[in-house]
Amino acid sequence: MRTKQVRPDKLDFEYELYIYKDYDGVTGKDFIAFDFRTKKVFENFAYRINVEPNITADRQELSFNIEGLSAPLLDFSKTGPAFFIYKLYDFRNGSYALHLSKYRKNKTLFRIEILKNGIKLTHDPEKKFIKVITEENFVS
Repeated sequence: MRTKQVRPDKLDFEYELYIYKDYDGVTGKDFIAFDFRTKKVFENFAYRINVEPNITADRQELSFNIEGLSAPLLDFSKTGPAFFIYKLYDFRNGSYALHLSKYRKNKTLFRIEILKNGIKLTHDPEKKFIKVITEENFVS
Protein backbone atom coordinates (compact mmCIF):
# COMPACT_ATOMS: atom_id res chain seq x y z
CA MET A 1 0.00 0.00 0.00
CA ARG A 2 1.31 3.40 -0.96
CA THR A 3 1.25 6.26 1.55
CA LYS A 4 -0.11 9.65 0.64
CA GLN A 5 2.58 12.24 0.00
CA VAL A 6 2.36 15.29 2.25
CA ARG A 7 2.93 18.63 0.55
CA PRO A 8 3.17 22.01 2.24
CA ASP A 9 0.34 24.48 1.74
CA LYS A 10 0.79 26.82 -1.20
CA LEU A 11 1.30 30.38 0.08
CA ASP A 12 -0.53 33.31 -1.49
CA PHE A 13 2.49 35.55 -0.95
CA GLU A 14 6.15 34.78 -0.42
CA TYR A 15 6.80 37.99 1.53
CA GLU A 16 4.98 40.45 3.75
CA LEU A 17 5.92 44.09 4.29
CA TYR A 18 4.74 45.80 7.47
CA ILE A 19 4.91 49.62 7.34
CA TYR A 20 4.46 51.58 10.55
CA LYS A 21 5.61 54.69 12.41
CA ASP A 22 7.83 54.35 15.45
CA TYR A 23 10.07 56.42 17.71
CA ASP A 24 13.82 56.01 18.22
CA GLY A 25 14.70 56.85 21.82
CA VAL A 26 18.43 57.10 21.07
CA THR A 27 18.17 59.71 18.31
CA GLY A 28 14.94 61.26 19.59
CA LYS A 29 13.35 61.07 16.12
CA ASP A 30 10.28 59.47 14.61
CA PHE A 31 10.82 57.07 11.73
CA ILE A 32 8.88 54.94 9.28
CA ALA A 33 9.77 51.24 9.55
CA PHE A 34 9.69 48.99 6.50
CA ASP A 35 9.66 45.52 8.06
CA PHE A 36 10.10 42.76 5.45
CA ARG A 37 9.30 39.16 6.47
CA THR A 38 8.92 35.84 4.72
CA LYS A 39 5.66 33.97 5.08
CA LYS A 40 7.68 30.80 5.52
CA VAL A 41 8.85 30.06 9.04
CA PHE A 42 12.30 28.47 9.12
CA GLU A 43 12.90 25.68 11.64
CA ASN A 44 16.69 25.83 12.12
CA PHE A 45 17.90 29.37 11.43
CA ALA A 46 16.58 32.92 11.48
CA TYR A 47 17.60 33.96 7.96
CA ARG A 48 18.05 37.54 6.82
CA ILE A 49 16.34 38.94 3.72
CA ASN A 50 18.81 40.80 1.51
CA VAL A 51 17.06 44.02 0.46
CA GLU A 52 18.57 46.86 -1.54
CA PRO A 53 16.82 50.16 -0.70
CA ASN A 54 16.84 53.05 -3.16
CA ILE A 55 15.36 56.23 -1.72
CA THR A 56 15.23 59.34 -3.95
CA ALA A 57 16.47 62.70 -2.74
CA ASP A 58 13.03 64.28 -2.55
CA ARG A 59 11.71 61.22 -0.65
CA GLN A 60 8.59 60.89 -2.80
CA GLU A 61 9.70 57.55 -4.31
CA LEU A 62 10.77 54.56 -2.26
CA SER A 63 12.21 51.50 -3.99
CA PHE A 64 13.20 48.18 -2.46
CA ASN A 65 14.68 45.24 -4.36
CA ILE A 66 14.55 41.87 -2.61
CA GLU A 67 17.68 39.94 -3.60
CA GLY A 68 17.14 36.70 -1.67
CA LEU A 69 18.08 35.23 1.69
CA SER A 70 21.37 34.89 3.52
CA ALA A 71 22.26 32.49 6.31
CA PRO A 72 22.91 33.92 9.76
CA LEU A 73 26.39 34.09 11.25
CA LEU A 74 25.33 32.63 14.58
CA ASP A 75 26.51 29.52 16.41
CA PHE A 76 23.08 28.66 17.77
CA SER A 77 19.83 27.96 16.00
CA LYS A 78 16.70 30.06 16.13
CA THR A 79 13.35 29.55 14.44
CA GLY A 80 11.21 32.16 12.72
CA PRO A 81 10.67 33.95 9.43
CA ALA A 82 13.48 35.67 7.55
CA PHE A 83 13.43 39.43 8.06
CA PHE A 84 14.89 42.84 7.16
CA ILE A 85 13.99 46.23 8.65
CA TYR A 86 14.72 49.59 7.02
CA LYS A 87 14.17 52.80 9.00
CA LEU A 88 13.34 56.01 7.13
CA TYR A 89 14.01 58.99 9.43
CA ASP A 90 13.74 62.05 7.18
CA PHE A 91 10.20 61.76 5.88
CA ARG A 92 7.41 64.23 5.20
CA ASN A 93 3.71 63.62 5.37
CA GLY A 94 2.23 63.04 1.92
CA SER A 95 1.85 60.52 -0.87
CA TYR A 96 4.72 58.18 -1.77
CA ALA A 97 5.24 55.77 -4.65
CA LEU A 98 6.47 52.45 -3.26
CA HIS A 99 8.26 50.28 -5.86
CA LEU A 100 8.90 46.69 -4.77
CA SER A 101 10.79 44.17 -6.87
CA LYS A 102 12.27 40.72 -6.46
CA TYR A 103 15.59 39.95 -8.20
CA ARG A 104 15.06 43.16 -10.22
CA LYS A 105 12.01 41.48 -11.78
CA ASN A 106 8.40 41.14 -10.59
CA LYS A 107 8.17 44.90 -10.20
CA THR A 108 5.08 46.08 -8.37
CA LEU A 109 3.94 49.64 -7.65
CA PHE A 110 2.08 50.49 -4.44
CA ARG A 111 1.11 53.91 -3.12
CA ILE A 112 1.14 54.88 0.53
CA GLU A 113 -0.04 58.01 2.29
CA ILE A 114 1.92 59.12 5.34
CA LEU A 115 -0.43 61.03 7.60
CA LYS A 116 0.09 62.75 10.93
CA ASN A 117 -1.65 59.92 12.77
CA GLY A 118 -0.53 56.90 10.72
CA ILE A 119 0.12 55.31 7.33
CA LYS A 120 -2.51 54.34 4.78
CA LEU A 121 -2.18 52.10 1.71
CA THR A 122 -3.88 53.99 -1.14
CA HIS A 123 -3.01 51.73 -4.10
CA ASP A 124 -2.77 47.94 -3.75
CA PRO A 125 -2.38 46.19 -7.14
CA GLU A 126 -4.08 42.87 -7.80
CA LYS A 127 -1.01 41.06 -9.21
CA LYS A 128 1.79 41.08 -6.64
CA PHE A 129 4.37 38.83 -4.99
CA ILE A 130 4.29 40.63 -1.63
CA LYS A 131 1.52 41.64 0.75
CA VAL A 132 1.81 45.18 2.14
CA ILE A 133 0.32 45.74 5.58
CA THR A 134 0.06 49.23 7.08
CA GLU A 135 -0.87 50.48 10.53
CA GLU A 136 -4.55 50.71 9.64
CA ASN A 137 -4.83 46.90 9.24
CA PHE A 138 -1.80 45.76 11.27
CA VAL A 139 -2.42 43.23 14.01
CA SER A 140 0.66 42.21 16.01
